[in-house]
Amino acid sequence: MQDTRIKEFPLYSAADLTNRRKSLLEKGSNSNKADVIENRFQFAKAAEAGGDTFLSWFEGVKVDAQYSSLSFRPKNRPLTGQEIANPPIDTEYDNYNILKELPPRLATGPFFWTSYQLEMIRQALVDPADLATPIKSINQSGRARLQKAIRRQNLRILDECIRTILRQLGGLPEVRGNVSVFVDCRLSRAWWRGHLSHQIAEDMNLDLENVWLHLRLPDATWDQLQQYAVKRLTVVGDRNVRSALVARLMESALDQIPSKDRRLRTQAFIAKVGARSAYQALGALTPEQNLSIFREMEV
Repeated sequence: MQDTRIKEFPLYSAADLTNRRKSLLEKGSNSNKADVIENRFQFAKAAEAGGDTFLSWFEGVKVDAQYSSLSFRPKNRPLTGQEIANPPIDTEYDNYNILKELPPRLATGPFFWTSYQLEMIRQALVDPADLATPIKSINQSGRARLQKAIRRQNLRILDECIRTILRQLGGLPEVRGNVSVFVDCRLSRAWWRGHLSHQIAEDMNLDLENVWLHLRLPDATWDQLQQYAVKRLTVVGDRNVRSALVARLMESALDQIPSKDRRLRTQAFIAKVGARSAYQALGALTPEQNLSIFREMEV
């Protein structure tokens, strides 16, 4: 069996990778629009061609001077396109456990996830064409999408493919802000769900698998929690508040109602927590104390 242990891999410069992303997202002016479109087609062709060709597109990106390199050993089999686009829970467990010692300060950076996945491509554990697999569809491969965009010269599909690849490589903070790394990149999302699930299970004495399954509910706690914690209501990002909030939502049997109602009820409950935090320092309380307060609120 091939030894796929990663002994060391470089962490690339966040600024350089940001510039590379922007070069693919820019619309271009009348004077350089043709060059911009050609650059995007070349990127798509590189992804379709496979590992070495795709990796060559990143030649010249500087190594981050602060971190230089890290070492990890990933699972010794390639990920499929569907595991990248919408990983089942077993794959999500694996993705977290491989990197469970990862410092959270690195896990917040798209540059880490891009660097890590480029090394997985280098080790033939990820096919770059699979990064274009549509997140919400199971009927089309990433390679088929890329081929359709390239052969038909279809700019709309090309744009969709490139954005999907960039989201899967680490996120698109230029579009989604800092929340992107928590929701768009599936490897990153798996790590953060694992990291927070362990915290919540420990804080509230809950079963780890049940917490993780709850955070995987469509249109429910995970997406709303990240949106509010990063963009709207930072108090729910406090561990003592977050753990109690998730525990209360788990008690409300969100899995038994339609996804639209899940989303609305989760948003409404988080708003109530925000209103309470306006006159009470919830972050100064223990998770158990916060849970007692949250049980007084209807979900």
